[in-house]
Amino acid sequence: MALHPNTALEDKIAVVTGAGSGMGLATVRAFVREGARVYALDISRDNLDRELGAEDSVTTIALDIADSASVNEAFERINQDHGRLDILINAAGVNTPNRRATEWLDSINHRMMDAMKSGESFTPEFLTEIPDEDFDRVMKINVNGTFFTTRAAAPLLKAAGGGVVVNFASVAGLVALPMPAYYPASKTAVIGMTRSLAGELAPFNIRVNALAPAGINTALLTQSGDDHVQALLSMQPLKRLAEPEEIAETLVFLSSDAGTHYTGQILSPSGGAYLT
Repeated sequence: MALHPNTALEDKIAVVTGAGSGMGLATVRAFVREGARVYALDISRDNLDRELGAEDSVTTIALDIADSASVNEAFERINQDHGRLDILINAAGVNTPNRRATEWLDSINHRMMDAMKSGESFTPEFLTEIPDEDFDRVMKINVNGTFFTTRAAAPLLKAAGGGVVVNFASVAGLVALPMPAYYPASKTAVIGMTRSLAGELAPFNIRVNALAPAGINTALLTQSGDDHVQALLSMQPLKRLAEPEEIAETLVFLSSDAGTHYTGQILSPSGGAYLT
């Protein structure tokens, strides 16, 4: 249900990264429903064209957010089109750097679940198996990319007289979970960046918050199979995945006038996996 049907973000200019799928895509659709004009950024041109190509209120831009020059070019286009920006949603991110690493992690998750089912002990070892380039790639996308987009957006948010930034962190940045170190390291860095920028940008009426989700029903999660899903759900009091649309509604709230006293906050839609 819409917060205020077709009015919560009326005439707002928004950027959503990772817009071609999952939570980013759900957010674009929710923002359009609420009256925003959205620039949808994603590395996959095919996903953007297939999912958003017919949306009149959406401008799609294919880029790698880890490339600062491409990011700056995209935001210069927004500057030329509107001279301002109201909302930045940094939803782009990766769990693993490539298919090889995904398959490696999946094999460990399957072994972990088999051990749990049989009551055997299994201690995964990640640290010594991570190549430099894998660690670097995840950090470049999840951390550098968030920094690049926020840095490029800041002058446009200031020109608008204020605005909203919401970064995607993860429950893995809040609690200790057995996984390759690059992912929790990157998401913890996003949390630190969020809090720092909330303080710096508050005098300009720019609010900066982060979401730290756990299990969300996206292809990025479910592609690893049911064992991986069940491993995540075993750590949650609420035994279900959240839908991307649920997360999008939270972003509508944070980006609207209803969320104007939230800044520097880390909201965790995690089914109780993180309890404060």
